[in-house]
Amino acid sequence: MQLNNIYLKPNELSIHSFANGFSFSTFSKVHFYEINDKKKSSNEFLEWLNKKKLIIKKSSLLYFSYPPAIIPEILFDEKKAKYYLESSIKLEDKVIKYDLIPKTNQAVVYYENDGNVKLLNEFFPAIKSKHFVTFLIEELSYRSNGKLKKQLYINLRKDYFEIFLFQSSQLLLFNTFNHKNEDDFLYFLLYLTEVHHLDSKEFTITFLGKYSIFNNYYKSIKDYHSDSNFLISSCNKKKIESHQSPFFCNLFK
Repeated sequence: MQLNNIYLKPNELSIHSFANGFSFSTFSKVHFYEINDKKKSSNEFLEWLNKKKLIIKKSSLLYFSYPPAIIPEILFDEKKAKYYLESSIKLEDKVIKYDLIPKTNQAVVYYENDGNVKLLNEFFPAIKSKHFVTFLIEELSYRSNGKLKKQLYINLRKDYFEIFLFQSSQLLLFNTFNHKNEDDFLYFLLYLTEVHHLDSKEFTITFLGKYSIFNNYYKSIKDYHSDSNFLISSCNKKKIESHQSPFFCNLFK
């Protein structure tokens, strides 16, 4: 399967905010701006942006820093947003954001580093933003609509992977897991299917993208599940290797 109509064009910029910095994806390459304990000034950031020629009007922003909570819209209260989230995260340097998904009647609630948000807003004040999980729910819900078998989608990225389970267009399950190797990945995947009583004949696995760095992960499920495929997001090898979540390295949304 192939994604269509959401790829970067030469005059577009896709910014991805991670806990350790920003990825700036252009039509031809990915640039990474690291954020560390030593706060970098606005002037330093502007100098870097100008050097890389990244002040582009047609820009979009996706947040990746922290896993979100998915709340039914009917139960969502903006004033209580922080209570939906992981309480172990220190809040003093965080801002709470949320996205509404009208088609699935859900709210995606998440933290983001306040300093990162302010730094990006200073130079991209009109940029449209959302969490990457919001984008995936919107896209995958559309793709799953009308399918009889449950659809289990897996987004593999550096240090983490996300699982989305759909019954037609309805999201049944979402979770984020840490991983260091294919054994971690397989353990969590099998644990999830067992806990939720998912018979292998009842669902299709679709990996988001197909990348050589994850070949051992794809192979690891072969003995446990035969119905699997890939949703391909076209991207050149250099951009894939430069991005923490390669499925997004060439997308504009």
